[in-house]
Amino acid sequence: MRISRANGFTLMELVVTILISSVMVAAVAMIMVDSHRGWLDSYAKIYGGAADDAAMSGAAFERILRKASHSRYVLNGTDDITVYYYSDWQTSEALDAFGRFYRSQDDPQELYLETGTLDPQQVDSTVKLAAHVTDLQFRPFDGGVEMVLLLDDGREQTTLVTAAILHNE
Repeated sequence: MRISRANGFTLMELVVTILISSVMVAAVAMIMVDSHRGWLDSYAKIYGGAADDAAMSGAAFERILRKASHSRYVLNGTDDITVYYYSDWQTSEALDAFGRFYRSQDDPQELYLETGTLDPQQVDSTVKLAAHVTDLQFRPFDGGVEMVLLLDDGREQTTLVTAAILHNE
């Protein structure tokens, strides 16, 4: 009587192969999860949170202050400034508009821009420029004003330092 051997894998060979394959799949999955998390963090730093708020705040500050009068602005503390400007520099004969950058009294972590007219004095719009403000300072210098804004949204910290020359009389 002759015993024939069946061609195939033993149970032990199959278990070892499955174990090695599982370790390789787990390693690839961990690499993919880490790279995806890194991509999301990079995306959030560039397009959201503190960086986005800093860019919007800086643009608004420069836009308003570049048309403001260097002879008339009011610092209401280190984190509140009101500037006066011509709403239309070609037709306005006197300062007829204002812009106020300030931290909210209700939530000091929010930076607002309030704009309006002077005669009669009324607020036309109020825009929240930034959240998560940890520090805000306005500093006058010869012919202009500097803004130092620190933001921290829990994921990143951003510091914006910008200055604008007050061009108008």
